[in-house]
Amino acid sequence: MKSKVLLFSAICIGLVCAAFADTLQLKDGQVITGTFLGRSSAGIQFTGPDGISRIYASKDVESLAFGPVPTPPPPPPALQQVWVPAGTVLLVRMVEGLDTSTAYTGQVFSATLSVNLAANGYSVAYAGTTVYGQVVEANSAGRAKGTSQLKLQLTQIVVNGNAIPIITDVFDSQGKSSSKRSAKRLLGGAGLGAAIGAIAGNAGMGAAIGAVSGAVASGVQKGDQVQIPSETQLSFTLQQPVQLPVMP
Repeated sequence: MKSKVLLFSAICIGLVCAAFADTLQLKDGQVITGTFLGRSSAGIQFTGPDGISRIYASKDVESLAFGPVPTPPPPPPALQQVWVPAGTVLLVRMVEGLDTSTAYTGQVFSATLSVNLAANGYSVAYAGTTVYGQVVEANSAGRAKGTSQLKLQLTQIVVNGNAIPIITDVFDSQGKSSSKRSAKRLLGGAGLGAAIGAIAGNAGMGAAIGAVSGAVASGVQKGDQVQIPSETQLSFTLQQPVQLPVMP
């Protein structure tokens, strides 16, 4: 039974190939199907069904007929794109830690999305998606009038292997020597899990984002230096819309 199936498949393939093949007929009555490669003073170059290219003298050729040109397959459908509006919150988890004693302006850092990113009812990036950011400003307490300060901004999100530029607001944190001791949009504490769960489930999203945005990460240390350990969760807000493909 198996051999019959294989034979039938071979016949079908042969018929398909023959339907699109060129035909070379020689004066001795021989008919060869295959592919016409070209004509020169030496004769006609033709590849037969055995896949071997040969040159046939023009005096030996009775006729040459060309098969229909096969229709190329249609291009793959373009990925649907949606605009992620300005004001969208990106919740991220730091991959490596940052410390004002060693960080420098222009330093690139990486993080991952903590929850799926959605827009207009579509998911455009899943939790775990890589994002990149840059240190906008890094001042050590010993170098900046006794005040440590660290400013961060997200610059790229990696979707389908492509790094797509994004522009977010700036996270700004100062050490204890500062009178403000701000920790804008740092995430953490007991309410973080519940807030992220609400965002991921699209339930009470506004309240959840507000709760998360107002929380301060317990892992961030703000002594003489500002330290943001690995795994710290931060929140950034898109300042400009960005077009991203819809995830399958």
